[in-house]
Amino acid sequence: METRPTQKRKPLRFRIGIICNPAFPACYKFLVSGLLFLLLVPNQLQTQIFEERKVKPLSYKVFKDYNFSVDIDSILATDGLFKTPDEIGKFMGPDESFWIQVDFKDEVDTLSTETLWRLRTPTFGYADLFYQDLDSVSQATFGTFNMSEDFSSMLYHPGVSFTKDNLINGRYLYLRTCIFNYYSNIRNWKLGYLSDASNKYYTHYYTKQDVQILSNDYLYLGACLILFLAFFAIFLYTRKLQFLFYALYIITSVTYLTYPYINSAEAARITSTFLGHWLTSICQVLINLFYVCFVVYYLNTKKEYPILHKSIVVIVSLLVGIFVVDGYVFLKGYYPLHMDVLSFQRLLMTIWGLLAMIYLIYKAKDKLAYFVVAGSFLYMSGALAYLFLDNRFYMIVGSILEILVFTLGLAYKIKQEFEEKIVLQNEVSIKEVSALRAQMNPHFIFNSLNSIQHLILNNDRVMALKYLSKFGKLTRNVLESSIETQSVLRKEIELLKSYLELESLRFEGVFKYEIHVDEDLDTNNVEIPLLLVQPYVENAILHGLLPKEKDEKLLTISFEREKNNIICSIEDNGVGRAAAQRTSTYSKREKKSRGMEITGKRLELLGQSELGRNSVEITDKFDSKGHPSGTKVVIRIFDALKTAV
Repeated sequence: METRPTQKRKPLRFRIGIICNPAFPACYKFLVSGLLFLLLVPNQLQTQIFEERKVKPLSYKVFKDYNFSVDIDSILATDGLFKTPDEIGKFMGPDESFWIQVDFKDEVDTLSTETLWRLRTPTFGYADLFYQDLDSVSQATFGTFNMSEDFSSMLYHPGVSFTKDNLINGRYLYLRTCIFNYYSNIRNWKLGYLSDASNKYYTHYYTKQDVQILSNDYLYLGACLILFLAFFAIFLYTRKLQFLFYALYIITSVTYLTYPYINSAEAARITSTFLGHWLTSICQVLINLFYVCFVVYYLNTKKEYPILHKSIVVIVSLLVGIFVVDGYVFLKGYYPLHMDVLSFQRLLMTIWGLLAMIYLIYKAKDKLAYFVVAGSFLYMSGALAYLFLDNRFYMIVGSILEILVFTLGLAYKIKQEFEEKIVLQNEVSIKEVSALRAQMNPHFIFNSLNSIQHLILNNDRVMALKYLSKFGKLTRNVLESSIETQSVLRKEIELLKSYLELESLRFEGVFKYEIHVDEDLDTNNVEIPLLLVQPYVENAILHGLLPKEKDEKLLTISFEREKNNIICSIEDNGVGRAAAQRTSTYSKREKKSRGMEITGKRLELLGQSELGRNSVEITDKFDSKGHPSGTKVVIRIFDALKTAV
């Protein structure tokens, strides 16, 4: 094709077209070009760009060729092949190509004003231009799949160059195209031409409107990809299928709404192939399939909404069937039927979606159902607006709003599941504590009965009756509070005093005891686990004080507050743990007190707050000469009520 230098034109004040060089990555070109244009280009320059972009329309006729059986010689040798676009129809497929006869009958004089021109056409996947080259007809390839072309713009294709002398019979240019676009309406094609110099305003410059169009797609694409990766990562971590299906729903939505429209060689390499074109079109079926599968796990429909679940099973089966049938239909080239299948799917999902939303509104068991209704309504509204108004940005907006709603919905469900887990853990902890207390109470009662038996065997009836009376009172208090996990500190101290009186009677007053309570500690407003201190007191008496042969035997119990903790200290001046293990009263069977073991587990179960934990610390005491002088137990109880206040 003849290409001669173009006429010089007045340069623009701000020339930013250089950043549209195809060597740069697509996203980089768009971001930098758009940013600089918005910052630097004045309004009058944008007006000039719009003026330079004006294309003079051309009339054309079309001939449909099946299986690429017609060549240019047959086209030129046969009259009456071409028809007006209204006579052709709109369906195209991989086994069809179109010949286009572009008529310059009324444009010859205009073509004489400049040397080089650009023919602008719809975006074709593959296309050939047939033109006059001296005494023969030559062929030039162009289109999205012609990687030799300069795709410097992400929005507009470069067009194809020609001169006046390239017109066949001084009037026509012929195009052969296969665009793999089954929904393309030939009657809506626009063909025109403009000078090569003016064509650069398409390929080397962006207006604010161009940036807005591109930003809508790329921001939506970028946001959806981030959410897809986030939800897919959550699925990998939790293995919950609701996150997998929602991630798949997002990726199919963004594929359907953006990939066919991003005008770049990278996207066209996929969407303009036979398989790629079908995959992007069938995504509308996959969107609905993954969406309803997500709803199954999100709402737990099998358990909570059995009627809805049965309808979902039917819908999923139909969608899978539509996927298979449509693939077969498209493979065989029955494109009108392919369109009918997709139209049936849209109608089916619209009707079912409306009925499902109405059902959930009336049968909603929690807020999760309302998230589904709100998200579905927004997405369906956008889809219907796209269908009837032929503007996909309505569906993009609907998809964005739906994703926002369901992101909040998933966050709410995670919160709900976390709270349910905490409640379940608390219930389990309470049951375990109750079971442990059920073990401890017989332990305490058994020891007391042993003491009564000891007094009876010694024929000390008065002390036995006195002991039995105090034991009955203590047992009644314990049983009356058995349904409670916690008790106020005052009641715990009263039970502790009753127990110490019993033990003092049992061992005929061989030891003394003291109970100290900090004046700042309100015993009526502090809760601690019931019978928490008693096992440690019992251990101090039996294994610390009783084995001691000389000097006074003293047990000191104190309660005080330390910030958000209640500190209970049990201190004895007995023989110490090491000596106790060597005495005959401390048998191997008793080396680890069952009561202390149970109490330790209770403390652990009841002290699981992240703000504080219960703990027990046992310390051996020594005198100035290094001899054992007793044991000290410090129980630290976290006061949740104090923290809440």
